[in-house]
Amino acid sequence: MMDYKRKFLTIIFLLTGILFMYQPLEGQIVFGQPPSGEIKFIYQSWDVTNHDGEEISLSQWVIPVFGFVPIQDNLEIVFTSSTAGSSRELNDGSGTVTDASLSGLNDSRLAVYASFLEDRVLLGAGVNLPTGKKALDNDEVGVVNLLTESFLNFPVKNYGEGFGATLEAGYARTFDNLSFGAGAAYVLKASYEPLEGTDDYKPGNVIRLGAFGSARRDQFSGRVSVVYNMFGEDELDGNPVFQDGDIFDLTGEFRYSEDRISTLLGLRQLIRGKDKRLDAGELVTEAEKSHGAETRVYGEVGYSATERIGVKALLDYQYVAANGYDEDHVRGFGSSNYFGIGAGLTGVFSKVLRGVAEFEYFTGSADDSVLDLSGWQLVLGVGASF
Repeated sequence: MMDYKRKFLTIIFLLTGILFMYQPLEGQIVFGQPPSGEIKFIYQSWDVTNHDGEEISLSQWVIPVFGFVPIQDNLEIVFTSSTAGSSRELNDGSGTVTDASLSGLNDSRLAVYASFLEDRVLLGAGVNLPTGKKALDNDEVGVVNLLTESFLNFPVKNYGEGFGATLEAGYARTFDNLSFGAGAAYVLKASYEPLEGTDDYKPGNVIRLGAFGSARRDQFSGRVSVVYNMFGEDELDGNPVFQDGDIFDLTGEFRYSEDRISTLLGLRQLIRGKDKRLDAGELVTEAEKSHGAETRVYGEVGYSATERIGVKALLDYQYVAANGYDEDHVRGFGSSNYFGIGAGLTGVFSKVLRGVAEFEYFTGSADDSVLDLSGWQLVLGVGASF
């Protein structure tokens, strides 16, 4: 029989590992915790300027909500959702300004997780509820196209993708200070109306395979995750029209704590394969990659000023390599990067209530310095455990 401490460590590792494959905006959960909830307000703004003086101003506010309810031992329910508003202002350099905006509720997700076999096996099932905004008009599509640019880091890049279902399974073991495991997920997606007049678009289903490892020694701890994503064909009126390339996602996080000081160093590497596009009535693998590899390095240094108040410094750097096409090709796009620096404040108001406030400033460039980037982000959050 597994002792309580080892059982608790195993199930924490298992659930955080498998949820890392899904990565909801609102957070993660672990078994053995009381009912909890969290709500945040996130505001982010970017200015994108080219050498001709043309400027695009993008801003987005997001209110994510996260809820976690334990039903019984080793059976939990998690709910995530958010609402967001995004706006775009285009100045062509001659004084002409064009505005567009997009706002509404995003898709919501409800999932159930259960553990078996001395908490070494985790099974999960979830549904993606189609509460998000769909049937976008041309102006709204223009806003979404900018939000999804890889050189920008908006928290919400897509509002709604219709009904979907997810099945997840994972296995993990814990030996003293070492844990490891693996998991798989299958995401089934249904047809929906992404654009006005397009009412039978079905995104491809997704298969995710992952492996995870973590270790702890004295004040040091680390976790490494590898996830491989495979996508099915997107269909319009039952006919294949596009297929995303496979995605390889590697993430490592390393922590150190000593007395009142804590540090975090993280690294994420995202490599995308070649997409398939419609050519002469059939899907053909593109000649070059449309997406360059993405590398992100982030860090945090925290100091506990009192038992209830903490302060922290934030660092963030992202580099997106040029894609595979020449710069004069219609799909060619050069390398991009941004650097972020910020500060935060955390507080514990009572036994059940906690809060966080963060501010971060970004600066960088895109498309081999053809575009100048500058932006900032504000995060305010309140959470409670009951």
